[in-house]
Amino acid sequence: MNLEPAAQSLLEHFPAGDRADLDRRERRVEKFGQIAFTGFMIVVSLAVLGLIFAILDRMVFSGDQPLYGILLMAFIVFALLTLVYVGFKEDLKEKRMKAGRDAAPPELEMPAVTARLLEEKQFEAIPAVTESTTELLPRDRARKI
Repeated sequence: MNLEPAAQSLLEHFPAGDRADLDRRERRVEKFGQIAFTGFMIVVSLAVLGLIFAILDRMVFSGDQPLYGILLMAFIVFALLTLVYVGFKEDLKEKRMKAGRDAAPPELEMPAVTARLLEEKQFEAIPAVTESTTELLPRDRARKI
């Protein structure tokens, strides 16, 4: 369920001062999250680089198991690339939602000519079903009715 429209309508009921305070808090939390996420990504990147160096040193360069070392490094690298892809995809999705929420609603295009009348055609009456049914009644019964 998309609850953003409900949250937006609730925010509209707050006074302007509360809304500004909420917007300011939201920006601070967003900035804090970006700093924390960046620090976390730096630590994870250093850990992965250390792991790749250990694999290279103990498996590939020592000659013990070079094939397994290369496969393990490829797995780690592609797992990281997949995680980065998912992160970028979610960020793009969030930005699109934000842009759609902030953008003005699209206006409908009006047809070029709307006041033109339909062409007049010759009207041809269609005979009714009951028009010739009285001819089928017997004559003396038709007179009584």
